[in-house]
Amino acid sequence: MVDAQDGQAIAGVVLVLQGTQVGAYADAEGRFLLRGVPAGPGQLLVSHIGYHPREVPVVAGSGVELKIALQISAVALPGVVVSATRRAQLFAEAPVSIAVAQAAELATHNAFTLSGPLTYVSGVNQVGSQLDIRGSTGYSQGTGSRVLLLLDGFPMLSADLGDIKWDAIPTEEVERVEVIKGAGSALYGTGALGGVINAITRQPSQRPQTRFRLLTGWYSQPAYRSWRWTEDLMYLAGGELSHSRTLGRTGLIVSGGHQRTTGYEENDEFRRYHLYAKVVREVGKSGRWTSLARWASDNHEVFLQWRDRQHPLQVPKGDEGASTLSRKFYLNSEYYQLRGPSLGYKLKGYYYRTEFDNSRAAGGLASVGQKVGAEAQFDFTGWQHTALSAGTALTLDRVTAPKDFLGERQAYNLALYAQGTRRLPPWAEVVAGLRYDRHHRDQGAAGGGGRCVVLPGEERPTQQQLSPQLGLALFPAAHTTFRASVGRGFRAPSISEVYTQAEASGVLICPNPALRAERSWSYEVGARRVVGKHMLVDVALFWNSFDGLVEGRPDPALGEGILAASFLNLDRARVRGLEVEQQLALPGGLRWKAAYTLLDAVEFLAEDQALPIYDGGTELVPGGEAALPYRARHLLNTGLLADRGRVKGGVEFRYMSRFERVSGLFPEGRRDLVPLYLVDVFSSTRVGELELILRIDNVLNYHYVLTERELRSPRRFSLGLSGAF
Repeated sequence: MVDAQDGQAIAGVVLVLQGTQVGAYADAEGRFLLRGVPAGPGQLLVSHIGYHPREVPVVAGSGVELKIALQISAVALPGVVVSATRRAQLFAEAPVSIAVAQAAELATHNAFTLSGPLTYVSGVNQVGSQLDIRGSTGYSQGTGSRVLLLLDGFPMLSADLGDIKWDAIPTEEVERVEVIKGAGSALYGTGALGGVINAITRQPSQRPQTRFRLLTGWYSQPAYRSWRWTEDLMYLAGGELSHSRTLGRTGLIVSGGHQRTTGYEENDEFRRYHLYAKVVREVGKSGRWTSLARWASDNHEVFLQWRDRQHPLQVPKGDEGASTLSRKFYLNSEYYQLRGPSLGYKLKGYYYRTEFDNSRAAGGLASVGQKVGAEAQFDFTGWQHTALSAGTALTLDRVTAPKDFLGERQAYNLALYAQGTRRLPPWAEVVAGLRYDRHHRDQGAAGGGGRCVVLPGEERPTQQQLSPQLGLALFPAAHTTFRASVGRGFRAPSISEVYTQAEASGVLICPNPALRAERSWSYEVGARRVVGKHMLVDVALFWNSFDGLVEGRPDPALGEGILAASFLNLDRARVRGLEVEQQLALPGGLRWKAAYTLLDAVEFLAEDQALPIYDGGTELVPGGEAALPYRARHLLNTGLLADRGRVKGGVEFRYMSRFERVSGLFPEGRRDLVPLYLVDVFSSTRVGELELILRIDNVLNYHYVLTERELRSPRRFSLGLSGAF
């Protein structure tokens, strides 16, 4: 039983047996059941946001009851995290920068997917459909994510585009999201060049529980009447229903839902359906088998670019029928066995299938991507104050598409990794890791034909990398942590970046079979301090150097009389900056939060290299430095939140400076881009097991553009109702 010092039960508390994956969540009454505890004494890490974490001694035994009281914390500091070192540890002791978003926080955004709410996490930005952590990613036409998305530790990048399919994530079942900033390749491999996002789903409840969520809303008309393309109400609506229970030693969650919106612009409508299941089975005394399955279907129209600057919410003539039908299915399975108090292992297998079929107006493209993977990891804690993890992983990507798009392709990735953590009580912890990745893709003709010209160069089908990592966390005083880390990053280009040849809405993309892997070094130093009882300050300095960064670049030589581009390797690039976070607890249940990121992101040009900058028809002087596209120098998130028990609310402000440079694909360049000023407000009221959330996004109805020729969302009103019984 877990409760606060005043005796009130706390729901959602995380409990993890230190050095293992044995753990549990407390239910709405603060009750939990911990199975698989090995013989002998151990330490139970107990944490919940808004409370001080605790380490509680525990001894295995049938029917042993624990009553744990947590002390309320004025600042909302997360407790236990699992993504930074692949094992459970206290947030305050992580050697790298990490941010945590809890389910309750995500719910206040009234969002269908996680992508929007995550942009309010410090250091995280979104351009188009791509997430960016600390400037690692700009905008690559929706392909090749440098941020690795995990679902309960399973990779969720598609086999063909190497992108994130946000509707494949069961948003309604996510308990919390952990964001690792900086290169994570030493632990997670090729997709983690810019960082890692791990969405962790909730566990089955001990007692039968049915939950639901209903969401509706509408968009305001644009501020300028001449921009209006319809007088109809532009709305969104959706609903999810889930049921959870435990029968004997088996826990089960099943859910399903439907979402629909007209969008706010022409060709913006979608219909989505999804089903989800999670099974957790206790095996023997200390084994656990977990499986996840998800099916999602998304039939959506495609807004490729606006008709012109006078009609920014309408598509060009001929694009009205542009649409895509996409489906996703995955089956993830993991078996974990604890072989005594100091040794455990887990075996993982997964299958992830994505497919899409575009209409003729959207380019007539189609692809089926299948990712199959297996992993084995061993954890050892037999040496005093030392934890070791080692494992191997194998992934196969198989793509089936028309020859004039991607063709039939295969890519393999074999990895070996090891990491050790040494605690130097009571003042320090050292982490060292090393991973070897060998990536191979089948050679084959890059296609060409039509108006495409295949870029010259030697194809490199096999690429490999040793990725070391070293981290240090110091605890010189209570509530104070200093951290420092250095790590190597590696990302093999996606199949679509290498082989795509496609044309849509007047834009031609051509293949580049000579594209090579991206590599980086990531450095960080930081400090976190809880000042008194009411203020938290976190400061980090980071420096990332890149070799071979992949960017989509225009090239008139690729095709005649058309806007043409291909994916190219940059020689060298650098992203450095400063990140500051602050929380301040105020009287009356008020809390102030702020996060600021200062970014300096440049690429280094060869002496004979010149890049066109179309603003005003100027050109960049050959050689020297140029700003990396789609990176904002200043990013600020602030908010004033109120918590009065069953009534909560807040106002949030987001500022992003104007991009200094964009792709150069379109002649107008960044002419239409402006700084970002967004104000959002929300309030929630809880009555029994029901919660009502009212939210207004973009209160000022501010019009802005992040990518050329597409206006972003106007003011949006939404109302969410959720409950459990």
